[in-house]
Amino acid sequence: MDPTFWEARQRYQTPKAKPGKAQNSVERQFRTNPFAKALATPLRQCSITHKRLPKFFLQDFNLIQHPETGAPWWVPRSLMRHESHVAEQPDREEISEAIQKEEAAISAEKDVTTTTPENEEEGKASVVADTDTGKGGRPYGPSAYALARKDLFAAFKTEGSGFINSHKRLFGGSSSRYRVFGGRAVWREDMDTYILDLMRREVVDHLLYLSRLCVEQGRYYIVRCYGWDDVQHKHKGALLWFQNEAQEGTPPGPFATFDTHTRNLQGENNPVTVAVHNMPMLLGDEQAARLRSEAWVFREGSIFMLAGRRTTDLQANLWRLQGYLADYRDIP
Repeated sequence: MDPTFWEARQRYQTPKAKPGKAQNSVERQFRTNPFAKALATPLRQCSITHKRLPKFFLQDFNLIQHPETGAPWWVPRSLMRHESHVAEQPDREEISEAIQKEEAAISAEKDVTTTTPENEEEGKASVVADTDTGKGGRPYGPSAYALARKDLFAAFKTEGSGFINSHKRLFGGSSSRYRVFGGRAVWREDMDTYILDLMRREVVDHLLYLSRLCVEQGRYYIVRCYGWDDVQHKHKGALLWFQNEAQEGTPPGPFATFDTHTRNLQGENNPVTVAVHNMPMLLGDEQAARLRSEAWVFREGSIFMLAGRRTTDLQANLWRLQGYLADYRDIP
């Protein structure tokens, strides 16, 4: 057989090779730069604004069936990847079966509207039975994307915002068979705060994990800085700022940065700008206090730096949380 034929046939079926060791200095710098990795994510289109952006700046949504009623619900899938029932990959048979059940539910609803009052309850029961595939908990259909903005998701349920019930348009770019799901799917009233809670929980869990590694294995992923002047002597990671009663001055605001410098091998100063995260503002006072009490490395001091390649994903999540909460009207 022609090898070029099989190469073309199996091009998109062969699993991608796992990333190996960095081959050069450019690749090493890329792997430690959360901003470069964010910009390198695949492009996706926001279903609400129709803007194409790297996937890092968007929130993905999938449909999932309610385990009791069988009704479709929207869930932020990437933030729920630790849930076993969401992490499982749906197969094509389940997708086709779900589509058939949903189409049957629509026709059943039409029958319910024409039933007599004494048969109304029986008709409703048949709708629930038809929508329940028996495989509740698994996502189905393609992923839909929207800008990862808290104010945008809050506007989906705000009268006069111009985005009321915009969640019904999340499948606008998909085929007509999935629009049926999007128009009927349930959108949580508190989706904006629900996503915020998931993002904060992911950051806190990651910080607690790194803190345990620092204490139990002597790692230096989280390093205390003894004042702003001490930052230049540390690594080039993001800074975490906590409120201290003895501190004076204005706390860091959204997208705050700190300019410092490092010395190269020739003794020359290289300018470096690092991100500064106001942890009580990002995590809320309750989660920030929990972090200070449970993580030993945060019990003393108010300025800490994330160091090492292992903190790259955490730095990206913190920056994404900044963008989710920021009110861009107040940023000059």
